[in-house]
Amino acid sequence: MARVCLGAEKIPSLNVSKHRLDVQFDNVEEAIAMSAMYAANHLKGITAIITMTESGRTALMTSRISSGLPIFALSRHERTLNLTALYRGVTPVFFDSQNDGVAAAHDAVNLLRDKGYLVSGDLVVVTQGDVMSTIGSTNTTRILTVE
Repeated sequence: MARVCLGAEKIPSLNVSKHRLDVQFDNVEEAIAMSAMYAANHLKGITAIITMTESGRTALMTSRISSGLPIFALSRHERTLNLTALYRGVTPVFFDSQNDGVAAAHDAVNLLRDKGYLVSGDLVVVTQGDVMSTIGSTNTTRILTVE
């Protein structure tokens, strides 16, 4: 039985997600979430997905795609953290950065490294908006190496 399972796992089509492959997305936030999961599932060496979120919506969309990778929902809102705790594979983490853009992304990666979730050399996918305090503004996917 073990040989059958190992043989089946080698079939490439079983490991490739075709979820929503033929669907057009309704908004930028959804397209960013799906592109982040595509990168996470197809780029060798990715160890985690980080969603910097105000409402938790990006974390919800990423949790719907199977990856086997941990998803971290970083937010400064207690309600959002409580909500994302219910999503499959999502770990909520309190995060309140005074920075925006790439500086905030590095702050998030450093926080998760300091908490022991990431180690130096890990490759992570980060989703975020240009401005931290605006709901629905997710418009960026970054791939960063943990320092």
